[in-house]
Amino acid sequence: MTDLTRRRSDNDQHETWHIYFGDVRIGTIGIRAGVPISADQWGWSLGFYPGMEPSTQRSGLAPTFAQARAAFELAWQQVEPTLREDDFEVWRRDRDFHAWKSRMQAEGCRMPTQNSNGWSRCFCGEPIPIAYEVHIYTVHRGIGA
Repeated sequence: MTDLTRRRSDNDQHETWHIYFGDVRIGTIGIRAGVPISADQWGWSLGFYPGMEPSTQRSGLAPTFAQARAAFELAWQQVEPTLREDDFEVWRRDRDFHAWKSRMQAEGCRMPTQNSNGWSRCFCGEPIPIAYEVHIYTVHRGIGA
């Protein structure tokens, strides 16, 4: 079983941790904003989309980071056996598509759908047809990681 890892969010305003299972971001643990001091200060959420149905996602509150982390890990132990590799792959493909599309826009490249003949040139130099998914998932696999 792949261990869970965490990475600190870029947001300097709030302490938030992104939780990963391998290369898939499966949830977050963070300080809640705007709650009274008497309320639980930490919140956690487990779930990723696409790949996991919204009805199977979990979340909760805790007074400390350690308790939020423990609750998250317990929920993961219950959810993880219900997931298949295909569920994670759906998320990876979505991540890579959006990263590729952002890079195309940043480089000033046109999408094949923006040209009347249905072809364009990728930022890597390859000609790409309107059915460009194969190009993304073979040549640019992991671009969003």
